[in-house]
Amino acid sequence: MISDEEDPVGLQAVAWFTRMNGRPSEEDRRDFGRWLAAASAHREAYEKLRAMWGDLHALADMPAVRQDAGLAGLRARIEEKRRRARRLASGVALGLAMLVAGSWVWLERPHLLQDLRADYVAPRGEPRSVGLADGSVLLLDADTAIEVDLGAGQRRVEVLRGTVFFRVKPSSIPFVVAASNGEARVLGTEFDVARREGGDVTVTLDSGSVEVGLTDRDGAVTLRPGESVDYGGQGLGAPHTVDLEEAGAWRQGRFIFTNARLADVLERIGRYRDGRIVVIGSALAETRVSGNISLRDTEAALAAVRSSVGFPLHEIGRLTLIGP
Repeated sequence: MISDEEDPVGLQAVAWFTRMNGRPSEEDRRDFGRWLAAASAHREAYEKLRAMWGDLHALADMPAVRQDAGLAGLRARIEEKRRRARRLASGVALGLAMLVAGSWVWLERPHLLQDLRADYVAPRGEPRSVGLADGSVLLLDADTAIEVDLGAGQRRVEVLRGTVFFRVKPSSIPFVVAASNGEARVLGTEFDVARREGGDVTVTLDSGSVEVGLTDRDGAVTLRPGESVDYGGQGLGAPHTVDLEEAGAWRQGRFIFTNARLADVLERIGRYRDGRIVVIGSALAETRVSGNISLRDTEAALAAVRSSVGFPLHEIGRLTLIGP
C-alpha cells in the first residue's frame, strides 16, 4: 500500500492529475491552482508527471514530420512506437501507479486534497474538540475539515466538509461560518453547521442568535433557539422548529433521523468506518428512512438501516456496495 509519508508531493500530484483529467468542478480548479502556487515542488512534481505523457507526442507532432509526404513511413513508425511505448512503458508503469494511488486515495483518503488545505481535521471515526485562540470551542464530527482565520476585524471559519458544533466566545468582533454558498454570522452563541456531500448545508441554533444568508444573493434569515434552516444550490429555505436533542445527538455518539435520505444516512455512518460505502441507483439513494442508531458501532448501525429498508449489500474488501 502507498502511504503519504513515502512521497506526499508525488501522491498529491497523482491525485490532482487524475482529478484534472476527469471532470473537475470549478472548486476543483480553484483548489488545484492554490496547490500549484503553494510550493515549487508541487508544480515540478505535476509537470514531471504530465511530461511523461507528453514527451512521446513531440516528435510525431513536429511540422516537418506532419507535412512532408516523404516522411510518411517515418511518421507511421513514430506513431507505432508511441502506441507501443504507451502500452508497454509509460502506460503500464504510470497506469499502474495511478491505479494503485488513485484507488487508495478514492477508497481510504477520498478527501486527501481537502485535508491538505484544512487547518483542522477530524479523521474517520474520531470526533475532535478544537479550542480557538479567541476562546471559542468547536466540536468536529468524524471526517470533518475546517479552515480558520481569526483576524482583527472578523473571526472566520469555513466548513469544508462534515459537521461542526460551535460554542462562540462573545465578542464585538463578528464570528462568520462559511459553508458551501452561504454564511452564518454571530457575535456569541451555540449552533451547529452540517455540510453534506452534495453541498447542501443545515444550520441549527441551540442558544443565542444567528443570521444565515447566501453569499451570492441578498436576503437572510435570523434563527431563534430551537430553529434550523437549510440552504444550497436551490437557495435559502425558511426557518423551521427542530428537536435539539435529536439534532445534537451526534455529540453523544448517536444519529437520530426522521424521513432522511438513505444516501445521507449512509454518508453519516461512513464517517465512522474504514473504507467506503457506495449506493448504486438514485432511486435507492433517495429512499426515506427514520431511525436512532449508535455511531460507535457502525456494523450494527448499517445492519439496522438495512433491516429497515431491505437493500442488498455487497462487501469487497473495504468497499461496501449498497444496491442490486
